[in-house]
Amino acid sequence: MATKQRIVYGATTEWGTDGNNLENVPECKGLGVPTVEVEYQDATHFQSPGGYREYVAGLKDAGSITIPCGYSSAGYAAAHGYMAAGTLVYFRTTMPLEGGQTTGDIFEFTGYVVPQLEQNEVGAIIGMNLVVRTSGAPTFTEATVA
Repeated sequence: MATKQRIVYGATTEWGTDGNNLENVPECKGLGVPTVEVEYQDATHFQSPGGYREYVAGLKDAGSITIPCGYSSAGYAAAHGYMAAGTLVYFRTTMPLEGGQTTGDIFEFTGYVVPQLEQNEVGAIIGMNLVVRTSGAPTFTEATVA
């Protein structure tokens, strides 16, 4: 069977202040998709079988992610404005199409943005990272197959 792997070129990452009117993140260069971690609470007690610890699932946290971008004045201004106002930003990342798909996989999440300029040397492209502290549950929508 042939592989269905593909390069990231063609993916999109969009943002906005509501989930409906999103625009491309300017000069976006890499994927930013949250990874959910689950806290496990120790529920061990005097009668725990065999002297083994027991756990129960606790709260989930999608943590912080970094979205790499090229610097642009408009991109920095938007991110800085979101940060200064404490705006919860909506994100949607769509993967490039895999053979046989009519839509790509979609990841959606919300979070608070902090723009960070990279420290670059003379002659290097000015880079910027959008550090996003996620808030709430991310969602995944599987691609549509033709």
